[in-house]
Amino acid sequence: MDLLAQVVREAPVPLWVIDSHGLVALANREAIRFLGYRGDDDVVGGPSHDLLHCRRPDGTPYPEHECPIVGSAGSEPATEWFVTREGDTRPVRWSTRSISEGHATLLSFSPEPRAEARIVRELRRRGPGVRTSPAQARAELRESLCRTISTRFTDPQFTTAELAAAAHLSVRSVQALFAETGTSPAAEIRRVRLEHARELLVRGHAVQTACLASGFLDPGTFARAFRQRFGCAPSQVPASLSA
Repeated sequence: MDLLAQVVREAPVPLWVIDSHGLVALANREAIRFLGYRGDDDVVGGPSHDLLHCRRPDGTPYPEHECPIVGSAGSEPATEWFVTREGDTRPVRWSTRSISEGHATLLSFSPEPRAEARIVRELRRRGPGVRTSPAQARAELRESLCRTISTRFTDPQFTTAELAAAAHLSVRSVQALFAETGTSPAAEIRRVRLEHARELLVRGHAVQTACLASGFLDPGTFARAFRQRFGCAPSQVPASLSA
């Protein structure tokens, strides 16, 4: 049994076991990672529905009695929206199987790759009188991507591919979203990095410190990009502002 439990825990697919009372009996590492929790203590013993999706993508409550997962005796693959510990909404493809002679439910899920189209559909399902056009939905998705950039730009390994993976979208979809505003995800990442570097320089930090703290690894690349955007070398920032 210990070996089987270890296999489940280390499986590359998110697995989640719900007991007959609707509580989480087991969650493997991948499920915990996907939902942004720190470990077993955050989820095991807690109400499964609340931990997976206590609200809908538009922010309205999601009553447990409407949830197709808790109490399911087994289902074919379907789509849902799960909510991470940080409150981010993620589209998933899920299925369940009855285990332990019907006393528990094994839930497996994976990111839904067609996130963008589903975001549009879910946003259209808002309450009466609330209308969301495809353009508005795409704008909201773009804003979400920008928020991700603002929290991860200092990582020099953060790229367009990483941004797309975080949102469960293809690189092409992310590029198309930014193209609508006349830019690109790579350009936006660089813009945020340069703005941050400039702020550090204004506050008196050394050029090398500003370079590395903003996600640049190569000082030469940083200097060229900085000059192209601001019209001066990084070392000239304090003098140019005080002139």
